[in-house]
Amino acid sequence: MAAVTTPPPAPGVPPPVPPAPTGPPLLVRRAVFIGVLALVAASVPVTLLVGFRPGGYVLASAALSGAVARAVLPEYLCLGLLVRSRRQDVVTLLVLGVALVVSVSTVPG
Repeated sequence: MAAVTTPPPAPGVPPPVPPAPTGPPLLVRRAVFIGVLALVAASVPVTLLVGFRPGGYVLASAALSGAVARAVLPEYLCLGLLVRSRRQDVVTLLVLGVALVVSVSTVPG
């Protein structure tokens, strides 16, 4: 079989330009993920400088805010949080956040 090729453009005619992407820019679409990631990163120095309990609460707030964002916002605004179906992502993040809050609250120290 012969390969299908497109003929070259006529002389003096520029090649076709692909359509421009529509919607908000990539940074806006990843803003929620960047916020959750910033909370996760902030939990490390809070844990080291302040204590285990405040750092754990910051980490739990990252998981819970990710769950709320994934449940409420449309998919194109949660690009970094899209892993599975919406329901499974929300349930996983809620369970992780609640487990962190419970464990941080019950651990002595």
